[in-house]
Amino acid sequence: MKSENGKCKACTSDMKTECDMTTEGNDACGATTETDTTEGVVTPETMTGRVETRDDLEERLAETEAKASENWNMYLRALADLDNYRRRTARDLAFHIRSGKKDMILKLLAVVDDMERALAAEADYEALSEGVEMIMRKLLDILAAEGVKPIEAVGMPFDPKFHEAVAACEDPEVDTDTVVEEFRRGYTYEDEVIRATMARVARPTDG
Repeated sequence: MKSENGKCKACTSDMKTECDMTTEGNDACGATTETDTTEGVVTPETMTGRVETRDDLEERLAETEAKASENWNMYLRALADLDNYRRRTARDLAFHIRSGKKDMILKLLAVVDDMERALAAEADYEALSEGVEMIMRKLLDILAAEGVKPIEAVGMPFDPKFHEAVAACEDPEVDTDTVVEEFRRGYTYEDEVIRATMARVARPTDG
């Protein structure tokens, strides 16, 4: 540090010597200025204004554990609700399937009743035939109500999707493979083939 007369204030008047005012002189007299190295350093005090204590950390840990416990309990409740929903859905599905089968059985039993009455009646062949035809129509109506329909075959072009050729013949009157005889009727259920028609197929005559 420099005085008004050019001498360093750190030098005593008894020494009667002037210290060199250069940096080396300042070092010699111990008058150097130290730099504050802590300026600009990020510390907990500069971030939060205070240092977290052990109690603060324990409080934060307790809050985190409580939140984790709450989330776990919510997960367990959701899992239980899902399991109950699956059980209830399976039970309802089984009930509807059973009810559907019961309704179908009752309808078929009505046809069985008609067959039993027809067989027990003392009727000639013509009357018996009419009774069987009536029962057949009733049964087909029941199946149609459930979405089951017979496949048209005789006179239709052969289609392997609907027809199963178990016999074949040549016919000069057909231009393409055609079903000419039905051995066993086929059926569809809601437009899906559940049994193909077993049929004889006529093929065009060569030449």
